[in-house]
Amino acid sequence: MTAKWQRFSVTPPPDFTPAMRQSLGKEVAEFIRQRTEKGLDINGKKWKGPAGKYSDAYKESLDFKNAGKTSKVDLTLSGDMLIALDMISEKKDKIIIGYKNGSEENAKADGNVRGTYGQKKANPSKARNFMGISDKDLDNLIDKVRENYDADT
Repeated sequence: MTAKWQRFSVTPPPDFTPAMRQSLGKEVAEFIRQRTEKGLDINGKKWKGPAGKYSDAYKESLDFKNAGKTSKVDLTLSGDMLIALDMISEKKDKIIIGYKNGSEENAKADGNVRGTYGQKKANPSKARNFMGISDKDLDNLIDKVRENYDADT
């Protein structure tokens, strides 16, 4: 079974310089990490149904206990998956954020986003989609980047 490449793109304002686009890409990745660590999905809501609960087997695992996990789903057993989320590339009209294709962290992200967790078939009821950002949140980050660069000039 091959994991799908987990990435998405955002469109920067046309007047953004390469440095501003890089800053925006880093801000988006950090926003997603922080939102996910709070146990919130792509829409800023808690996961519901099976996606909002850890399996009994997982809760009883040594990894779960060693990590000091609680019942709050936040996708941070080791933290490696969220730390690996980064800007992949930036161009004048597109910033791509995601994981290195084929990486272990990409496979973990794919399992969460599609609800596969090592299975061949996706299970949407167990999916925890954290990859992406709302237009409103993106606009706020664009404003933040602008303010940071305006303050520097």
